[in-house]
Amino acid sequence: MSEMLFFNVDEGYTEAVIRGLRKSFLDEDDYNALRSATNLADFKTALEATDYEEVLQQEPNPIPVPRLQTVLKQKLADDMQYIQAQSSSPLYDFIDLMRHGYMIENTVYIIEGIKSKVDFDTLLKRTDPLGEFPGMRTIKAAESENYASVYQTVLIDLPVGKYFHMFLEGILAGAANKDINAIDSIMKDYTQEKIKNLLKKIWLTEMYKFCINELDGPSREMMEELLHFESDCMTMQIIYNSLGNKELVEAKGREAERKQYIHLLGKLYPGRDKELTMADSLEKLKSAVAPYDQYKKMLDQVSDPNKEEEFNTTAKSIDDYMFEEKAKMYALAFEDQFHFACYYAYMKLKEQEIRNICWLAELVTLNVPKNGYGWKKIVVPFKDIY
Repeated sequence: MSEMLFFNVDEGYTEAVIRGLRKSFLDEDDYNALRSATNLADFKTALEATDYEEVLQQEPNPIPVPRLQTVLKQKLADDMQYIQAQSSSPLYDFIDLMRHGYMIENTVYIIEGIKSKVDFDTLLKRTDPLGEFPGMRTIKAAESENYASVYQTVLIDLPVGKYFHMFLEGILAGAANKDINAIDSIMKDYTQEKIKNLLKKIWLTEMYKFCINELDGPSREMMEELLHFESDCMTMQIIYNSLGNKELVEAKGREAERKQYIHLLGKLYPGRDKELTMADSLEKLKSAVAPYDQYKKMLDQVSDPNKEEEFNTTAKSIDDYMFEEKAKMYALAFEDQFHFACYYAYMKLKEQEIRNICWLAELVTLNVPKNGYGWKKIVVPFKDIY
């Protein structure tokens, strides 16, 4: 009881706001209206009948899908910024950590874009509003610098600088030349996706440590459950995607590559670590996660990446099944009160809603027949959560 009273004193208002925002999610009638649209002008009109009306009023009609995504993401970012501004510690710090994952993606995207000679202002326009921070423009210094210099002069001062520090330390630990100036040559072997995955692994671990060490009671318990699931999903996804990688045919090379990315938290670690690392087929991956029925059921439904005849571009991907399971878990976070998991769940579910809207807008743009499977390929938050 005292826990509830203290929560209400500190975060009673912000919880009321987040639960009020819960009512803003699109329902089946809203989605049916979007599906009925025959062009982007009709699509925007249908969307203006929802909670997005205010942010869409000043936008052109029809609105291009990339612009639509930016506008919707900006609304979500503004909502989260407002909630954070009304909060006190540790909720303020918790929301900060939530946003660090998006800041990492923006930072990696800008650095790699600069190195590919993409116009800097164009890069900034394409970043995720959820991951915007005041120091983003300072990353422009990366134009004429190598990775070692970029870290020492730019990244170290960013809100996500500590993650890059840990990332570079990890790279140097496994290198023959441990001089920081050797980073540039080492980084040539790392794609943008690899860098992002390794940084997100570090971020998720730090987020988990914060929840365990700084949060109490229901907040800690529920966030532990959510982060364990997210971590396990990332691990399964990495291994699944590597099954069809012909460059990793040798067991030694495959296992070494995977160990860099497999998460060191979750239900699968450390008990199933060996089986996961050595899995070279979908069946062995299923066997590795067999003790966990939720994970096994997801993998039972996906195509085998080693069997090209099973792949179907209209079928659900492993991402789709994971989105469905995550949406159920996030929705359940709203069933209880007096905890921080609902803030995290709200942001994740709104992201899913934005993915749904933009996916349907793309189908409208492409004039996909209304009886096509793609129209059903969305995950509606708060639908069938039990």
